Amino acid sequence: MEIKLRQTLSKKLLNMKKTILGFVLLAVTLSTLAQKKIEVKSDMKSATVYLSGAELNRTASVILAAGNSDVVFTGLPTNLNQQTINIYSDEKLIIQSVQFKLNYMAAEQLSAETKKWNDSLEEINKQLTIIKDKKDILILEAHLLNDNNKIAGQNTGLNFDVFKQYHDYYIEKTIANKSQWREQEAKEVKLNEIKNKLTQQLYDFQQKKSAPSGEIWVQVTSDKAIASKFYITYLVNNAGWTPEYDVRADKVNAPITLNYKAAIWQTTGEDWKDIKLKLSTGNPSAGAAGPIFATWFMDYYYGNNISNGSLNDYDKINDNTPSAKTTSELNVTVTGAYKKYRENETTSSYTSVTQSTLSTEFEIKLSSNIPSGSDLHRVNIGDYAMDASYDYYSIPRLDKDVFLNAHIADWEKLNLLPGSVTVFFQGAYVGQSYINANQTNDTMDLSLGRDKNVILTREKLKDFTKEKFIGGKYRQSVTYEIKIKNNESTEISLNVIEQIPISANAEIKISIDDIDGGTYNVETGKLLWKQKLTPGEEKKMQFSITVEFPESKKAYCPSF
Repeated sequence: MEIKLRQTLSKKLLNMKKTILGFVLLAVTLSTLAQKKIEVKSDMKSATVYLSGAELNRTASVILAAGNSDVVFTGLPTNLNQQTINIYSDEKLIIQSVQFKLNYMAAEQLSAETKKWNDSLEEINKQLTIIKDKKDILILEAHLLNDNNKIAGQNTGLNFDVFKQYHDYYIEKTIANKSQWREQEAKEVKLNEIKNKLTQQLYDFQQKKSAPSGEIWVQVTSDKAIASKFYITYLVNNAGWTPEYDVRADKVNAPITLNYKAAIWQTTGEDWKDIKLKLSTGNPSAGAAGPIFATWFMDYYYGNNISNGSLNDYDKINDNTPSAKTTSELNVTVTGAYKKYRENETTSSYTSVTQSTLSTEFEIKLSSNIPSGSDLHRVNIGDYAMDASYDYYSIPRLDKDVFLNAHIADWEKLNLLPGSVTVFFQGAYVGQSYINANQTNDTMDLSLGRDKNVILTREKLKDFTKEKFIGGKYRQSVTYEIKIKNNESTEISLNVIEQIPISANAEIKISIDDIDGGTYNVETGKLLWKQKLTPGEEKKMQFSITVEFPESKKAYCPSF
């Protein structure tokens, strides 16, 4: 009796456990069902592009029911920096968690544009089939003409008039046949070109659609049903901008115009359409933590392993800094009639500049479109008129042309960055140069190219060139004459520089016999004349050099 009672109690306890477990599972199920999933597309509103990287800002409107919800923001770049995701709402709700995921299963339907591409391909294939059929008929017709021509040639019973009529018919039909063949081939080539472009376009689109998409999952809790607007920001690494400059000068002794441009690029896989754009010189990827001081030890060098902080590494700092192109590289003439162009309004008129302690920001008021891809999108972010002084210089032993230089003072106040420069003078392209914004000089120098209106000649005077052998030594004396003429309409300042060799051996003696009012630097071998020439004025300068070395030896010296 006692055993039966115990068995009955055990069965009742087991049934109670099953009932309780069922309630628990039901509660979990109801809780899971209550966790609503809402998928929503967000719109990109603005972007702050740094020299390396960009911060993107998006918004999305979501209708939330009371309780817990999973809000999934879809269609985002796959390579965004997850650590930089920041989400907030304009309504009072609780954001429990934020998680970034990749969705490989998003089956996107072909757009209407893709259907149009497929329809166009089908139509082109039909036309190509028709062309192939026409070409087959033309080939058959050509074979029939040739066969009939052979038969007619073998038939000696035909009189001359009949044979001539058939021969004329054969020529006419053959010419028409070949003309139709060329016409069909031309159509075929054009259709194949269009087909290849459409096929590539369709392939690129399908490849893009087959790639995974990024999603941000946000768990939120709301105590009531609300319509909430979410704001999403994150950083992407594959974007940035590079400073570029146009320098324009209309004439000597006039201000110079500097056009400050930004070459923007982004390869996020998403086109930025109608967004507000801001450019910043900051670098968020550099990190916020400052360096920590540690003792720097110096020791003997063993083997090929160079440790961090070695003298070699220290000396190589900034070796990669681009240098300005030399004057000889700016091989462009600046003569010719001045071309006056109508000045168009640029985005710089709609750009505001904000200078902070750590960076400079350029905010563009107009909406911008930056497509994803390898192409650069250039915007003008500043136009500055700068006072400049001008002078000319020439090194006739290296190049007999005269070059115009512009010297710009107080350029530091513009907060420029290092970048390439495209130089224009009197509306004509001069060449490429470089602005080294890290230099410490107060004045920026820019070459404006060759000026053919300032003429320079350099001639060796034979009557003053002498060679002698005295006491086992060879002596040569050379005299050069330099002529300059100013055909410009204004007075110019011209620095003429001659390069005098410096002896690297005590047995080789070089002396300057005449410098004709110039100044000579013994250490560098630089002979300089500073001249001012009025319009139409011509001047002459002479210099003489004597070189002496042992007759039994050969001295190497570049030609004077």
